[in-house]
Amino acid sequence: MNGPSGEKDPRIFFLYVSTEENWSQLKTKVIRESPPNFKSSVHYWSAIYLFMERALVFGESDLLIEWGKEFQKFGKQSPKYNDALLLYGLGLMDLKNESEAKKVFLEIESNSPSKHVLSQLEEIKSSGK
Repeated sequence: MNGPSGEKDPRIFFLYVSTEENWSQLKTKVIRESPPNFKSSVHYWSAIYLFMERALVFGESDLLIEWGKEFQKFGKQSPKYNDALLLYGLGLMDLKNESEAKKVFLEIESNSPSKHVLSQLEEIKSSGK
């Protein structure tokens, strides 16, 4: 994860997350090697969003919740903020925590979401999931 100067670089982290095929290696790397200084980087939050998408595909709702909470606390500057909250809400719903999911969905609605996110949110609500 080191850049040319030897410092850890969130852009390298993003490239790693977007290209690593081994899910268990990726989980280990994301969980153990996310330096605190990365939290101010849009690249870092884009990588975490990609990680959350994979967690959704693999049915790992606990990871969606863990990283969704992180995104909610520290990732507000990310263009993927509402998208990540949507994944967080799906994880909550999957684990039968509908009341918390509704709070997350209300937060999304109050953030002026994109039409795409809004349509996904409406689909979730109408499907009763």
